[in-house]
Parts: sequence; C-alpha cells; structure tokens
Amino acid sequence: MTQQKMINGMIFACLLSIGFLLGMPDSALAFKVPIHEEITREVFADFKVVAGSETLKFTDYAIDQILKANKDTDDLPNQVNSEKHFDGEDFVGGSQRVKDLKERVISKVTATEPYPTSARNDLGTASHTIQDFYAHSNWVELGHSSPNINTKIGREIFSGAEKNIPTCPNDPGTLGGEGLRQLTSGYFILSNNVACGVPPGKCRHGVPVVCSTGINKDDSSRQGFDTARSLAVSATKDYLNQIFSDSRMAGNVNAIKLLMRINN
Repeated sequence: MTQQKMINGMIFACLLSIGFLLGMPDSALAFKVPIHEEITREVFADFKVVAGSETLKFTDYAIDQILKANKDTDDLPNQVNSEKHFDGEDFVGGSQRVKDLKERVISKVTATEPYPTSARNDLGTASHTIQDFYAHSNWVELGHSSPNINTKIGREIFSGAEKNIPTCPNDPGTLGGEGLRQLTSGYFILSNNVACGVPPGKCRHGVPVVCSTGINKDDSSRQGFDTARSLAVSATKDYLNQIFSDSRMAGNVNAIKLLMRINN
C-alpha cells in the first residue's frame, strides 16, 4: 500500500467516525447537496442548443440522472479523492479530471455505439468538481467576481501555489501572505486523530463542529458563498458550451439528442 493510500484510508476512517458521531451528512465537506442540486438544475433546465431548425433542451429524465451523478460525487468514500473536489491544492488532478470527463462525454455520444447514460453520469460528476473549485479554492479571495470564471477549467491543466509556499502562514483557517496572491485550496490531514491538521503554512478546508475554521465557502454562512455560487453557475454553463461547441457535437443533432435524452 502506498503512503498516499494509507493517508487516504486514515482520513476516510476519521471522517467516517466523525460522520457517525455527529450525524454529519456526507456533503458536509463540500457545497451542500441542495446547493449543488440548485446550481445544476438551474443551469441544465435553462440550457438550450439550436441545431438545424430545432431548439433542444435537456429532458427532466436526463437532468435527474445528471443530478444524481453530481450528488454521488459527495458520497463519503469520494471525500478522500482530492481531484474530485479541488481539495488540498490538487489543481492538476482536478483540472485533468474535468478535461478528461469532457472528452469522455463527447466520445460516448458520438461513437458508433454510443453510451449516453454513461455520458450523462460523467457530465454530472464533472459539474460537481467544477462547482467545488469555487467553493474550495481562494478564487473569490483573489478578487474574481461573477462572471469572471477560471476559463482554464475544462480546457487546460493548471496548478496552484507550490507545496512549500505558505498560503495560510499565521492560521490554517485564515488566508494570508501568498494565499492572497496565489491559487490555493484547503487540506484535510489527519493530525493527532483529528481531521484538522494541515501541512505547515497551508490552509485548512474546515470541518463542521470539529474544526469549523477554514477557507471553504460551502454554505451561506461562509464568507464569499454568494460569489462562489454565482461563479459556479457561470462555470457550469461554460462547461456545457465547451461540450456542445466541440466540432464533433456542433450541429450533430443525433449526439445532442442522445446526451439530452430526447427521443425522436
């Protein structure tokens, strides 16, 4: 077993224990499930694609499936996968994941033997990761407001502050120094059997009740939440535009209808 897997296992065991002891929902470490659902339903219900003489929209069935995949990304076993939530400064992993999922969505609905159900699942979990970028990173604190999204998401692989750069130098729950100038996100590290420790000089995500201070913007009680939510909406729309403007999708009525689950 690798050291990272051991660390992940320890974090998972700790989070699981905390969850049972406190009755904490799985989504306590991300945009709350209703918020992810609100954002996703808002974007997908309004999204339209004009193809030929038709104006096409996602069906309710397709939206419900995408919502479920989005929600399932917050299942407790997934909490230790930093790339799924842009946690622990894993911007390379998160951006690679979202870019790869975009390719998978397009490939699955344009293939000779398409897999539209799997494509919608990929789209749902990708939207979750995109939304978490704004809730878990310091993008808002770096001065970005709606609609100034990170346009690299879905298009490029990118990184943040180096591991040796202090981003919360004085208090792991408070951004400071390079944390106000360079991209960072909060960590979950098991320290003395409590999920509150972080690498020296780095920022804490924040866990309700146990160690609530941190840089997350997961619910309306957190500073910067409204801006993060607005950015998440814009970024989810942008990701859909990336998919439907791809040369394999643009004007491809069959592929569009497959993804939106529109039956002729």
